[in-house]
Amino acid sequence: MFIRCILFATTLMCLSLAGASMFAQDAGKYYVNTESGTLVVANVKGTNEFLAYSKKVGKWNSFTFPKGVTAIPVVGNGVCAFQLEGEAITELVAVDLKGNWCISKLSAAAKKCVPYVDDVAVFAVDGKAHAFSAELGKWDSVSASVVPVVSNDIAMILAPDSIAVFSSATGKWAVAQIAK
Repeated sequence: MFIRCILFATTLMCLSLAGASMFAQDAGKYYVNTESGTLVVANVKGTNEFLAYSKKVGKWNSFTFPKGVTAIPVVGNGVCAFQLEGEAITELVAVDLKGNWCISKLSAAAKKCVPYVDDVAVFAVDGKAHAFSAELGKWDSVSASVVPVVSNDIAMILAPDSIAVFSSATGKWAVAQIAK
């Protein structure tokens, strides 16, 4: 038994050092943000309810997705956002570094919403880029004609006539016109 515990602890340490997210099939779905180690997100078996634990706050918060919506947590270096699929997705969902559930309402219903994730999360939905800062727990949106690029704690939209940058530190998009 002692050897099994040592092997398990060594495996966890190796996965953490590799920056890999963990998925445990026998404990329901849970993901650990191993790069910063700040969040654990768990699915309550057989339900659309998810729990989020923040190491910074030391407590669990829950969120229940509507019936008919399939939710899959996607973790990055410092953020957890949810890939959503269903007949009428009306809001985007992410978890901030304090374990709070943060919602962004969509102007029109979508059928599938997939986040691009690193230290920020960005969704490209209905001609807009919706970005989330887990550091601040803030959402911001901007018109987008191309898919955003996510790298570390920023997201960029490189359009023919403009560059838009979202920063985790500000929680806002800043747009510069590069063509007149």
